[in-house]
Amino acid sequence: MTQIHISIRKPKTGGLDPVTGTLRFRPVRRHFDAEKNLVIAASFDANLSETGELTVDLLPTTPAFVWQVVELADSPQAYARYVEVPNSQTEVEYADLVEVDAGTFVPKDMNGSQLLKVRRAATQSEAEALSAQYPDVLVFFNETASVTKAAMALSTLESITAEAQTNAALARSAMLSAQSSADSATATQSDLNILASNANTLAASVANDSQTVADTANAVAAKGESAIATIDSTVQAVKDKAEAATTVLPSTGTTEGTTDTGTTEETTEEPGKDSTPAKAKKATVKGA
Repeated sequence: MTQIHISIRKPKTGGLDPVTGTLRFRPVRRHFDAEKNLVIAASFDANLSETGELTVDLLPTTPAFVWQVVELADSPQAYARYVEVPNSQTEVEYADLVEVDAGTFVPKDMNGSQLLKVRRAATQSEAEALSAQYPDVLVFFNETASVTKAAMALSTLESITAEAQTNAALARSAMLSAQSSADSATATQSDLNILASNANTLAASVANDSQTVADTANAVAAKGESAIATIDSTVQAVKDKAEAATTVLPSTGTTEGTTDTGTTEETTEEPGKDSTPAKAKKATVKGA
């Protein structure tokens, strides 16, 4: 219910006097309220106070009905107003109520303007299509269906968002894995570089040792050749001395410096004498 405050005055010399009388309220057209009660177009009366004021509780109007207020005040004629009553928690002044046409319920302020045309659509998409087709028509649509459709769209968006987040997490995991693999490859390459450096150092050391061994072998070979040459020279000298000693000794007879180990009979023949063996003479070796 909405409280409506009414104050009615009449002119007098030098000011206004309160008006006494009755006001009649009647809903125009039968209608159903929010509790699904059928409200018939029955009227009720309310009297103004001595100060010409009245506060009355009225049902808020809907597109199905408006209020008719008949002013039965101190006047020879009654005056009727057709007004909309808002749904308000605070008191509303009677003068602030929107007055409408009794037949169309269109506000009187809109008299002379184009009549409002209304169409109903089942869904929001259909309402948008009708609005595009009839730009001067107000299109209503089923809010529940639209909310359901919007909820489905939102659910789809949430699903897409969740999938995108999952894909982003997978991509991040793949990136971290790739980074880890790259770090491992870098570490392996570093180890290979170290091994290659060690191998080069070892190869250089082996080459140096091989050269040393080769030099030592060459030195030994040279010394061997020198020793062989010395031996050959010594052997040759011995051979030469042996050959020299062999050439000095005769094959028969005695020679100075040699010893005769036997005796030789010498036969001398003289004419007219008998031949008699001569005594062998001993050969003497000087220096013996």
